[in-house]
Amino acid sequence: MNQNLKNKIEAADTSVKSLLKDNKFTIDYFQREYRWQDKHIKQLVEDLSSTFQKSYKEGDKRSDVANYLSYYLGPVVFSVNPNNGNKSIIDGQQRITSITLLLIYLNHLQKGNDQKVSIAELVYSEKYGEKSFNLTDEIREPCLRALFEKGEYTPSDNDDETILNMVDRFKDIDDAFPDDLAKNALPFFIDWFLENVVIVAITAYSDDNAYTIFETMNDRGLNITPTEMLKGYVLSQITDTKQRNEINDIWKNEIQKLHEYEEKADQTFFHAWFRGKYAKSIRPGKVEAEDQDFELIGSRFHNWFKDNHATIFNLKTSDEFYEFF
Repeated sequence: MNQNLKNKIEAADTSVKSLLKDNKFTIDYFQREYRWQDKHIKQLVEDLSSTFQKSYKEGDKRSDVANYLSYYLGPVVFSVNPNNGNKSIIDGQQRITSITLLLIYLNHLQKGNDQKVSIAELVYSEKYGEKSFNLTDEIREPCLRALFEKGEYTPSDNDDETILNMVDRFKDIDDAFPDDLAKNALPFFIDWFLENVVIVAITAYSDDNAYTIFETMNDRGLNITPTEMLKGYVLSQITDTKQRNEINDIWKNEIQKLHEYEEKADQTFFHAWFRGKYAKSIRPGKVEAEDQDFELIGSRFHNWFKDNHATIFNLKTSDEFYEFF
């Protein structure tokens, strides 16, 4: 690989249309499950609709949309394989999944209208008569296909929390979308959503840079949990794709079981496990004493593990990480 390209990081503002048209994304192993709740998707729909309504007026021409207010949706981070051009989502899949669900909903909503906006090409692409979704993930594809073709999906017992949340958030979009935008204003809103909603796309060309960006963006007080940060780091240390996917599946299933007890049971588990079995020190009870293993595990166990896995856990190679987890 060209070293200059490997070290390159690009950032550019883009529209929803430019981001999704003729692009395919895989969901990288750094990524957590789709966990948006009803409050998140409803807030997005409310923010989008209220921003649009500040500009829209009855009697406008569709070309007037170009001068409407813009809406900033935030950054997304991609890792591009320079050898084959494959693009994976490192950070931002919550938003891209939500955008995809909203696009599918809007496509159904406009079916009875005379004026229609081309949306399908942003959800899937077709080659030799075969549809493939632009958000490529074997687990999500049956759900996306059913939602796109029929507007509904009935989960099975084998579906994980990502699928369950996708189905629920699709229903939430229907509940939250304003009735007054569903008729004459609808093509204007769709034009605006595709062209005036701004996203900053950050692109890296190596896994090392991609993980660094992911950690920098999410380990600064944003709503990503220490468990998810730990998972991202562990999987980044397992270089064999088959082994990495196996651990990812095991991790996802076990965390889902913990969440059946309570929302933060996963964090309680890592606190108890790391403290009970691996903590070798505790802060002495005197002024200005520094935090030791016990306290560091309690506050930032993902950073504690990252700093200590080679010495305390004796984990140095990809195989050692795989066997341990």
